[in-house]
Amino acid sequence: MFERILIILTLFCSSFLIGQVEKNPPATNNASVPMESEKEIIQQDSSSLQLYFKASKNKKVTTDSKISDSKKESTSSTVQKKSVEFSNVKAQSSIQRTQKTPTADKQAKMDETVDYLQTAAPESFEYHFYNYVAGNYDVSRFSSLQKAYQLQPYNQEVQLQMAAYYWITGNSSKTLEFLNLLVKSNRISSETIQYSKDILLSVQEKGTLITHGVDDSYGCLYLQLNENLRTDVTLISLDFLQSEAYKSNLKSKGYFIQNSKLIDVNYLKKFTADNEIKLISISLTTPKEYFQSIQEQLYVVGLVFEFHSQSFNNYYKNEYLWNEVLEKKITNSAQTEKAKSLSSNYLLMLLQLRDVYINQKENQKVKEIDKEIDRISIQSKKYEQVQKIKKKY
Repeated sequence: MFERILIILTLFCSSFLIGQVEKNPPATNNASVPMESEKEIIQQDSSSLQLYFKASKNKKVTTDSKISDSKKESTSSTVQKKSVEFSNVKAQSSIQRTQKTPTADKQAKMDETVDYLQTAAPESFEYHFYNYVAGNYDVSRFSSLQKAYQLQPYNQEVQLQMAAYYWITGNSSKTLEFLNLLVKSNRISSETIQYSKDILLSVQEKGTLITHGVDDSYGCLYLQLNENLRTDVTLISLDFLQSEAYKSNLKSKGYFIQNSKLIDVNYLKKFTADNEIKLISISLTTPKEYFQSIQEQLYVVGLVFEFHSQSFNNYYKNEYLWNEVLEKKITNSAQTEKAKSLSSNYLLMLLQLRDVYINQKENQKVKEIDKEIDRISIQSKKYEQVQKIKKKY
């Protein structure tokens, strides 16, 4: 019964989406002053232009060059505006809580920007990068991503996309090459890697781990490729399921893949049911909305939810994980706010253990686990919430 209560509890608590909340680009305060439009220049009276040419014949700057400069500045200003709009739309799509696939209107806006850039600035970084990103991991657009990387090789968002491409296409060495760059620049932080290690350690042997965000996906993949940690686990990113190439690779591994382009909460529900034989675990950093329709089949085990269509006793696994397996580094020394928030995800397994200890009248174990629960809940700023929960049992 308590496992069910934990699931419901989780649905009303905040989900900590590592790597998913992208900041909207700040509005610039030094934007170029709007120039006279090309149409207005062309419509000027020709006689006035002739007089202007006579008056300016000794000047180095001609009207033609001014018109050219005006066009360039106008185009540059529009490209900048379109770039901000694209980034905002993509960021909004990234933090959707019920689906990974962009909505139709958001996709249309991104495509509109790409079409404009293809005409106005076809050799620009913006065109090539946005053309690839708007494809939602469409590997046939890789030439655009390559060009964007050539133009801005140190751009972390480009490096993320490069790592994703090579992961999707099965090139482990190239994937690790870009993951190393992201770790070196701290785009994938050491605390994220520490947390990801405990995610992997929570998964069943030869199981499947479904991830949702950037950091849990890339953090777990980095550990598999760089440290050979839990290479028996198959990682599945909900984000990358937008890619037909990615789906094809999973089919070749024996997964049943729906014929749907919409990756959302219903997609996950059907995926877990169709592939239960693959020993499904889902990262706790997944938005709570994904859990609502399958909560009766989910059991907290370490830092994941295991999917079981039949009743499952998770007590022994959680006790073993907490006492013998998990490293729990960020529960002891989280430095950033994100890491402190992530540490709250350890509370679910601890509350489950506490409930069992109370029922078994193991008072000493209750005291010990209470100390851990209180310490972590204070660090993650969930102390009052947790105290209310504890009073019910």
